Amino acid sequence: MNDASAGQDGWFRQHPKLTYWGSRGLFAAGTVVFVDQSSRGLPRWQLYLALALFIACSATFVVRQLTLGHTAGGGTPGWLIFAALVFGIAGLSVLGFYLKTDHKWDALLLIGLVLLLLGLGWFVEWWRGKSVAALPWWGAGFLVLTGAAAIVVARELPGAKDGWFVALVVILGVAVFVTLPLGLNLLSEWGLHRARASQFGRDIGRGGLVVVALVVLAILGLVYWDWVLLATLMGVVLLLLLAIVSNTHLDVALVLAGLCLLASAPPEDPVPDELKPQGGTKVLVAMGDSFMSGEGAERFLEGTDNADGNECRQAPSAFAVKMVTRKDPRFDRLLFTACSGARTFQVLASDDPKASPQPPLPRTQIDELIQQLPSFRPAMVIVSLGGNDAGFASIGQACLAPSSCDDDVVKPLFTENLPSVQRALTETYKSLKKHLPPNVPIVAVPYPQLIADAKRCSGVALTKPERKFIHDFVRDLNQTVHAAAAAAHIDYYLMEMEGAFADNGLQLCQARKGAAGVNFVDIKSVNGLAAQRFSPGKWIHNSLHPNEDGHKVMLKTLDTWLDGHPEVLQPASVGRDAVTDPLPPCEMKDKSDKGCTKRVQKWALQQVVNRWPLLFLVVPGLAILWLASIAAISLLPQRPGQKSG
Repeated sequence: MNDASAGQDGWFRQHPKLTYWGSRGLFAAGTVVFVDQSSRGLPRWQLYLALALFIACSATFVVRQLTLGHTAGGGTPGWLIFAALVFGIAGLSVLGFYLKTDHKWDALLLIGLVLLLLGLGWFVEWWRGKSVAALPWWGAGFLVLTGAAAIVVARELPGAKDGWFVALVVILGVAVFVTLPLGLNLLSEWGLHRARASQFGRDIGRGGLVVVALVVLAILGLVYWDWVLLATLMGVVLLLLLAIVSNTHLDVALVLAGLCLLASAPPEDPVPDELKPQGGTKVLVAMGDSFMSGEGAERFLEGTDNADGNECRQAPSAFAVKMVTRKDPRFDRLLFTACSGARTFQVLASDDPKASPQPPLPRTQIDELIQQLPSFRPAMVIVSLGGNDAGFASIGQACLAPSSCDDDVVKPLFTENLPSVQRALTETYKSLKKHLPPNVPIVAVPYPQLIADAKRCSGVALTKPERKFIHDFVRDLNQTVHAAAAAAHIDYYLMEMEGAFADNGLQLCQARKGAAGVNFVDIKSVNGLAAQRFSPGKWIHNSLHPNEDGHKVMLKTLDTWLDGHPEVLQPASVGRDAVTDPLPPCEMKDKSDKGCTKRVQKWALQQVVNRWPLLFLVVPGLAILWLASIAAISLLPQRPGQKSG
């Protein structure tokens, strides 16, 4: 060490309280900025800038802990630990009472979460400094408690309802985020003392266990279908275990960063003037579900992605929006009623007894059209509908479960429901025709085929039978849409849209990884209250939906259709006109336990529980990786305030 570095190190050691509180102050400041920025729906570059600041502040704190230890004349004061835990829990509790009625309390969740994580981190830091002899007993006890909670949840969750289901989810969350980390932290401290006291531990720490751990995880990866995802998971697990073993606040920083990134509010764009149809002379009307609204995009129009309100998720990149905002001479305005999750009865006019607005919208989509018709005459109406009646969202859930969604138990819940989808679509198309002015052309838009029927597929964690099931189901769904359009005498069926992605090389399993026009699994939260943004159920809505590149191709397909000759327009004259199919085993719109949606969810949960024997492979691999982390950290110089072995 040269004189300059020695003097600098000496200065830090001569001012322990300054570096102690200064590093913690930086960590707190970086946390506040990052948590605040993640909730504002800012552009990604601003969010990543806040993340970079958080990483820099966290790194300063962690390096200080690794080099100079935790203490600054006694360590974290007990009153500060107690205050963080109490106010963290209190913040979460108060939020629970006021969440549904008062937005001003929403910040309490973020504040409470940060305080709770910091308090737990300081509490563990304090506990690890106590008697080494008692650490393994406490650590083993917490792990046993975690295992017991996991067994109870595995046994009860598939059949749980209402409050019991919520209670089980809370129990699982406490087990994963509280008792498991506590147990690992206490056992890690005991392991570090043993490793430092043993020459064998030091020898192993020079790399032996790390190599063994990587080999074990590589063997486990042989049965996995996505090496990129496996490598990412390995890196995250290794970093998290190293953070836990190191007894720094790195684990707290990692959890905070992960939660804030997952729950960050997407940016929103202002609604363009072209989406105000009043006074338009050539108005395009776009109705239907998420494939029309543009879900799958990075950004949405202001006010359409709020978990506590409008979740239509209308995107500025949706092909119908682009058709108008690019100043296309064929259309000057757009009436954009398409809404993510829309079902046929949420489009029907209210003179049909089955009609019901999609909460929180005040009117059905046809009623919204009727409301605005006096101010303009539509030039053309395009409709994408039927996927939600067919349970397409539940297909993703079923196929991502450990068992195959081509299973004879779950597959009929989808395929045998298509006749009822056709009946509902036919009624909706007839309702639309009834309330439109005469001679306004209606175009039924089918769903682009999302996934190629390929033997091999990179980057899509589905088996060949599962991919074929999704491919065939989209084909059958489009045939159903075509038949309903024919039965209702709809003017046109846009056949070319079915092959839009295939013709442009953008299908999953056709395009290179990351270049498809479809998101496979896309993690993106919503705008709204913090409790909703942090709910995992709000994170995967963009999955199995066309992204911006997909909507560019859909726009190109519509352009070609409009520019073509009349013979290019496929009239809805073929399909399954007769509605004589037997009744389905259940209805997707039925939200009771007998409904298809609930039955699919219960089946998927059961498949997860049925895979518990895999723990006999995963747990030993993780245990070896944990031991490797202990061995590696034990090679670091012992810090002030630490007890020797």
